[in-house]
Amino acid sequence: MSRYDATIEAITPNGYYVTYDSWGNKEEVDPANVRPVNLLVEAEKVAEATKLAIKRKIEQAAASDFQSKSLPAKLHINPDDPEDVKAAKRKKIHAFKSKMRFEQLEVTQNKRQNAWQQFQTTKGKTKKVGFFSGRKRESIFKSPDDPYGKVGVTGSGKGLTDFQKREKHLHLKGGGIADTDD
Repeated sequence: MSRYDATIEAITPNGYYVTYDSWGNKEEVDPANVRPVNLLVEAEKVAEATKLAIKRKIEQAAASDFQSKSLPAKLHINPDDPEDVKAAKRKKIHAFKSKMRFEQLEVTQNKRQNAWQQFQTTKGKTKKVGFFSGRKRESIFKSPDDPYGKVGVTGSGKGLTDFQKREKHLHLKGGGIADTDD
């Protein structure tokens, strides 16, 4: 059975009178064929689409490389140009090269910014609890359970760590294989 988005207009004795969102036509449907839209699922779809659009935009910006523009033909200095024209062209060439340099710097800055934003949307969002991952963070001002524990001292009131009792290790002669006398 296909799923179509529709809005319920009225409740009828036989079911619901709905208007289909995509087409605009109206129809009476059986109540067994109507399901409520889960708003959370719809919100997740919108969020995922937005995330993919941002990712696509970042990838496009990173992929598009800066194409440096060549010096226009009208700014080339000809040997037969008068000195005042040569000086004016030199100033325009300097301004053009300066503009190209700033555009190159801007493109580089945008690439770095996009790389950072992509990192933030993926790996940079993972949060670690406490100093070690998996360790529960506790307040240092939490009062200990033990009446002899001190406030502000993490782990106070707990006993010392119990270790296994040390025993002398016995080595058997013959490499650990028991000798048998026949």
